[in-house]
Amino acid sequence: MHLRSSFPFHPVARRALLGAALAAVGLSATAADISLYGAPVPSAASSSAARPIDVDEVVYDRSQVEWSEAYLQWIAAFSRGSSPVSDTTGALCAAKQEGDVWFLATSDGTGPVERSCSIPAGKTLFVPLATTLERSGNKEPVCDTMVHIAAGSLTHVTGLAMTIDGVPVDNMPSHRISTNDCFALGLRQVPRLTAKTAVADGWYVMLAPLPAGAHTIVVTGRYDETRLSTTYHLTVQ
Repeated sequence: MHLRSSFPFHPVARRALLGAALAAVGLSATAADISLYGAPVPSAASSSAARPIDVDEVVYDRSQVEWSEAYLQWIAAFSRGSSPVSDTTGALCAAKQEGDVWFLATSDGTGPVERSCSIPAGKTLFVPLATTLERSGNKEPVCDTMVHIAAGSLTHVTGLAMTIDGVPVDNMPSHRISTNDCFALGLRQVPRLTAKTAVADGWYVMLAPLPAGAHTIVVTGRYDETRLSTTYHLTVQ
């Protein structure tokens, strides 16, 4: 995952890419079109164990644009070096999580990551795949310009793919979400920052609650020539 230096995490690349955060093993974005031993590979949309929620659906009275902002506000509430994006084991999976929707953090892009997490039963999961973030810092925000820059950064991202228990998620392009305007990144920081100085654009998948038991969520992607990968081993209980 690549982060802009103005973002309060690891500045790995020139743009604000919280890169493809969850790594898929041996599957591509076109895996749903491939047959194994003559049988079509099922899609996650048809799996009873994992149901991606359509990006236009309102979830717990919030649009998924608002959930994308809430995810970034959650990450921004941590100090550099102690954020879920720099977690290499899953120890911070439950940190500052609240409500009916839990976030699965992306990684900082420094190498492959595997995390093991316990998730309370009944939680809807919001999974960022690749996200660009632009901040105005102390300057007066020019939101239209920042939206354009954030969208342009996504041209560096290729090969996004996601699997849930080995089943690929279909139609990754449909999961793109842009804030299309400035929002307040620091609402969960202390002290609370309410100025609307950030914009974001990227791909996210909202998942209906998984059944109790063990699950693996994996996603791959590239930022230019850099391959990024993270794996989540979840126990829903």
